[in-house]
Amino acid sequence: MSVETGSSSPEKGAASKGAVFLKRLGTTLCLWGILVFGIFAKDPRISLCSAGIILLFLAWGAYWEYLRMTGAIAWTFAAYSTTSLGSLYLVYCLLEGTSWFSGAPSIPHQWWIGFFWSWCCYLCFHYRHAQDRLGTLSRYAFGWGYIFLMMGCLIGVFRFGGELGKWYLLLMIVCTKFSDMGAYVVGSLIGRHKMIPQISPGKTWEGFAGAILFSMVFGWALTLWASDHLGHLSSVQVWILAGVLSVGAVVGDLVESILKRECRVKDSGRFLPGIGGALDLVDSLLFNAPIMILYLYVFQHTHA
Repeated sequence: MSVETGSSSPEKGAASKGAVFLKRLGTTLCLWGILVFGIFAKDPRISLCSAGIILLFLAWGAYWEYLRMTGAIAWTFAAYSTTSLGSLYLVYCLLEGTSWFSGAPSIPHQWWIGFFWSWCCYLCFHYRHAQDRLGTLSRYAFGWGYIFLMMGCLIGVFRFGGELGKWYLLLMIVCTKFSDMGAYVVGSLIGRHKMIPQISPGKTWEGFAGAILFSMVFGWALTLWASDHLGHLSSVQVWILAGVLSVGAVVGDLVESILKRECRVKDSGRFLPGIGGALDLVDSLLFNAPIMILYLYVFQHTHA
């Protein structure tokens, strides 16, 4: 977040930062509290439905914000059809292998990617502005992969290892969101050295260090609190994973900053106080989801 300069005093700047932080903290805790409450419901069907509804809602919001930012939403047929295909993919990721899909054939995930790519090519052939077909294909393909495929990885974390998946998802959320919080708090208080000012003027190296520190501390604290479920993770494993996820969160936030700078917008949306839009909320999680899946399959498959 950029810091305004001019006639406003340092006291007013600090007060405004404090107000933004409180709004951001309240919104984040409320939203992720609802998600955690839903996925840890005792009835597995309620847990699955709650997680599905919330993740679908976030995916829809993030994808449509992306389409609005890039101007791709102007072609409503393509926007609705790609959103529908992405929603079907996420529902399949949620229900694959459950009793609700018993007897249904397993569809390789590569099939979904191939079908979506073919659909994008079909849309481009029917796009009325022939000179912008490649740009249109790029916008839809990138946005669909960036949001729906990465959200599918998030669901993969939730579904990994049965009940353990819920705790892995919670660990990923804690490491990622406290990384965001650490970057904002430390960067606002003592940030002096700009990280990549041409992309995100507000990010500092001090904030980056704060992101890693907060992620490690709160990730480790969660494993101590939930030792019955995450006790198989050693402290070294948690610190390494939290450090990697904190770096991934910062990179994911920078990727969205590049998108917003290219589209000349400050926030992807405005309906979340202190945060912005759905894409502003999930940008770091989307980037971290495949990292977490890779870790689980490489290092934790024997335990699961």
